[in-house]
Amino acid sequence: MSFFSKPTLWKYSALLLAFISVFHCKNQFSTGNKLPDSFLNLKLVNPEGQSLDPKFWTNKKSVLYFGFSHCPDMCPMALTNLGRASQILGDKNKEYQFVFITLDPDRDAPGVLKNYINRFPGKNLTALSPDLESLNKIADLFGIIRKKIKTSGSYAIDHSNLIYVIDENLNQIVKMPGGTSATGIATSLRESGSPK
Repeated sequence: MSFFSKPTLWKYSALLLAFISVFHCKNQFSTGNKLPDSFLNLKLVNPEGQSLDPKFWTNKKSVLYFGFSHCPDMCPMALTNLGRASQILGDKNKEYQFVFITLDPDRDAPGVLKNYINRFPGKNLTALSPDLESLNKIADLFGIIRKKIKTSGSYAIDHSNLIYVIDENLNQIVKMPGGTSATGIATSLRESGSPK
């Protein structure tokens, strides 16, 4: 089999994208920056099909991961580690809400996302689906790189693999690689604090 087979290209493409995204995001939503208030008004739908109340973002610190339900590896790994991290946190877990935002709203309808997130550990993981305009704004705010890749009869999405944490005032207080272990995530969250 050729070294440049489709599985090999997919893996190297994902690694290259993750590498690029780290440097790209340094010039975007860097740690210590504040999201604009307009972020509260973006159109997102929860797993029950209800429009998201802007107060959702101001009640707790939010741990964000962006991906899609058809993702074969990075997303399931990140969401599993986020769920386990929420369990490791114990009582401090109450300070956080863990949020998966899809980059594939065409396929990730609320019902699909509801079934998807139920596969992962942790009780305070939710999923949100934005409309296309809001998705573009979110991607711009966080510096998320995403690209559709054609597959046999369908498509996949190459995307940035990063975890973000924002506080109740929309300050970004933590950013870490999506491959961070559950213990590493929990440790970062315990040590995190709002900018002075």
